[in-house]
Amino acid sequence: MTLLNELKQKLIFVVGKGGVGRTTVSASIAYHYAQQGEKVLLVQWALKDAISQLYSIPACSHKESFTPHGYKTMNFSAAEAIKEYFVEHLKMKLIYNVVIENKHVQRLIHAAPGVQELFFLGRLFWLVELAEKEKGYSYDKVIVDSPATGHGLSLFGIAPAVANLGMTGPLAYECERVNRLLLDEEKTGVLVVTLPEELPIEESIETIPKITSQLLRPPLALIVNQSVNIEKFPTFNFSEDDIWFKSLLEKLKTDYAQNELKLILSILHKRTHSENKLTSWAKNQKDKKNNSLPVVSLPDLNIINQSNSHPQMLELLSSYF
Repeated sequence: MTLLNELKQKLIFVVGKGGVGRTTVSASIAYHYAQQGEKVLLVQWALKDAISQLYSIPACSHKESFTPHGYKTMNFSAAEAIKEYFVEHLKMKLIYNVVIENKHVQRLIHAAPGVQELFFLGRLFWLVELAEKEKGYSYDKVIVDSPATGHGLSLFGIAPAVANLGMTGPLAYECERVNRLLLDEEKTGVLVVTLPEELPIEESIETIPKITSQLLRPPLALIVNQSVNIEKFPTFNFSEDDIWFKSLLEKLKTDYAQNELKLILSILHKRTHSENKLTSWAKNQKDKKNNSLPVVSLPDLNIINQSNSHPQMLELLSSYF
């Protein structure tokens, strides 16, 4: 919990390759801050709401809804965000009804690259900077379960790209405000999630410099999900010569079972090697203060078997931060 207690940013993006556990990590972080008495919103942008499934509750929508762990969650809808922007923010209900709802304009909005990303960022800006003034409520933390790496990284590039075009008008103004928020290291931060496997690690090594270039600072931390290389995990040397491994082989009577165990051992060894490689790389990534990129290892709960349900899993994982 040391890392999360040190993070003062209000807006935190959780990014990473598809399948590395971004949603689980995001929910664990939201749970932690909610347990500290903070008002927390977990924002998704997914075809199917994943957070509600963790608790077996009805799927959330664009409007915020409570989870049993005390934080709120929502699933971004571009259509709803556009309506909010024109009707509630700009007070242009007539233009929205006549122009924006036109089916040809709707097709253009959904087809044009970057439009939905801009409204997603605009929604986040509103939640962080304007919600209290306009609606009378606010959040201490807004956790963003970002889309998979390629789409997620585009979020950091679209607003400055539009802002640098030199355009004028409401959209250009909104992009400038969003860009300032993203570049504000006291308000916005990024956490990168990966797995101790070759492809996710290689993608993380490629992703982190891009984030650093776009936001002019490195991510807040690198989170290794499903790690077997942590202090609270049983200490194994991952060698066929170890006593614990030999004793397991003696208990297995068939060649098939013994071969399966050796395969598992080989996989664990590769995962440990991959994580050590990533940790060494992270030590060489320095910020403006010459600090290394922090690495947080989260346990593979499927191996240590300390969790019987998703809510319990989120509670357990939050303790490793």
